[in-house]
Amino acid sequence: MLKISFVLLLAVISSSFKTKSISTKYSISIKITNIRNNKGMMQLQLYLSQETFQAEKPFKIYRISKKDASSHTLHYKIEGLLPNIYGIALLDDENSNKKMDYAWFYPKEGFGFSDYYHTAWSKPTFHKFKFNLKADKAVNIKIRYI
Repeated sequence: MLKISFVLLLAVISSSFKTKSISTKYSISIKITNIRNNKGMMQLQLYLSQETFQAEKPFKIYRISKKDASSHTLHYKIEGLLPNIYGIALLDDENSNKKMDYAWFYPKEGFGFSDYYHTAWSKPTFHKFKFNLKADKAVNIKIRYI
């Protein structure tokens, strides 16, 4: 009888740990630097994979006012995210039309990625800016203008 009680107690404790780890949510503190001006909005796009990034189908989109930017820097926090692989792409949407504008095949507006400064002419791959969210995380995004 004592052995059965002990096994049941272990099962209950084990299941409570599994439930807790599945429901644990984390936050991402984002520092955006090199902001050119206060016009328009920042658009953060949260991606889960190379496929969704290539298809431009973000998991979530966050539109942020640039009015609180100070010294070309802005801070933003995303809360309530489950553990997962994420990547953040940023658009400095200066005219607030929710898309990147181009002139002669190059971007007219700024862009950036989580902990990755992209200098090539082609679109980066997801693995360059992805990260594993398994605790609260701080991410830096330096905007690039061409």
